[in-house]
Amino acid sequence: MKHIWKTALFEYRRNVLKKSFILLLVSVPIFITISIGIGLLIESTEDNPLPVGIVDYADIFSNGIQLPENLVAGIVDRNKPVDFIHFPAEDDASHALIQGEIQAYYLLPLDYSQRRRVEQIYIEKPGRNAERQFYDYLQINLLSNYPTEIASRAALGTYVIVQSIDGKRVVPSGGPTFGLLMPIFFTMAILFMILMSSGYTMSAVADEKENRTMEVLVTSTSTNRLITGKILGIVAIGITLFLTWGLVIFGAALIAQRLGIGWFQNLSIDWRVMSATLFVGIPAYALAITLMTAIGAMVTSVQEGQSVSSIFIIFHLIPLYVSFIYIKNPHSPISIALSIAPFTALMTIGMRNIFTIVPIWQIIASVAVQLTCFLGALWLAGKSLRLGMLKYGQRLTWDKLLKSTNR
Repeated sequence: MKHIWKTALFEYRRNVLKKSFILLLVSVPIFITISIGIGLLIESTEDNPLPVGIVDYADIFSNGIQLPENLVAGIVDRNKPVDFIHFPAEDDASHALIQGEIQAYYLLPLDYSQRRRVEQIYIEKPGRNAERQFYDYLQINLLSNYPTEIASRAALGTYVIVQSIDGKRVVPSGGPTFGLLMPIFFTMAILFMILMSSGYTMSAVADEKENRTMEVLVTSTSTNRLITGKILGIVAIGITLFLTWGLVIFGAALIAQRLGIGWFQNLSIDWRVMSATLFVGIPAYALAITLMTAIGAMVTSVQEGQSVSSIFIIFHLIPLYVSFIYIKNPHSPISIALSIAPFTALMTIGMRNIFTIVPIWQIIASVAVQLTCFLGALWLAGKSLRLGMLKYGQRLTWDKLLKSTNR
């Protein structure tokens, strides 16, 4: 056991101190920071603080009902509120627009009550806040014969909630929230880690086989202990990446929530679903890493192993191509089978959790299958390393490896 931990620690230190790893570690936080910054910049350009003019020949705004504060907060979200300026004639509004005193003006003709047509006149397209608030302002004045509370409620519009048949999933009318989609983000993060870890995995054995240091290492420990220690070190590298990126993403989501970005306003997370995804994700990640390590022990160069490792990513993405099954029936036999099978379980459970709650027994069955396959892959990796050393310089095939396990 002592040799296993020493090997794991050596493998961990050997990779985390590399410039490539540090660059990979900070790349995601930098990407998130730039993305949020660009999003805020684009959103800020959509709003214009200048007033909006109104030329009301139809006498719709004669009662002068203003937008209630709760309506502005509920409809406009964090968009900058605008002031409305009423002009007696279109010439006055046009002059103010040319002088830059207003960003646009709306013209309600005399026959507005019959035709329900409004003209929008501007030099540069007005901000989104202006358009949304004007139509709220118009709607509440059209309902001026009703109490303000009723008019405000009508202006707020409908709020539709989409709920699954079993009642276990509720999606607001605005679409899925950040918290609801967290399981699939979590799943994609693990797949991204598998992809990023393939380089470390392949080089964990292939480099030492090429420079013949592997023969020295096995004189002090067995191949099974050596391969187990290396896999634990690589898994620790993946966990380091995951925890760092997770903390950065969670912090960025909190900042986005404070800044008022609508999609991040509901950060409520179903921790039961997140835990289920984690329980399946860890053995799935360990299984993929172990199999890639076995391939690294079989091939004669790192480049050859990396070209073969991409097949594991393809296996994990199979559920994406049959996602219509989960949408139509999340509890179909095919959905259940893919939730338990190795490689497909992680993505399948992550996608099914968007539409329903995956039963506990399926999570337990999936974890049991993943762990069993992981232990088998661990044994196979040890065998491939031992046989690969005996056939130094030769490419070890699966056929030869499987035949050797029968002896």
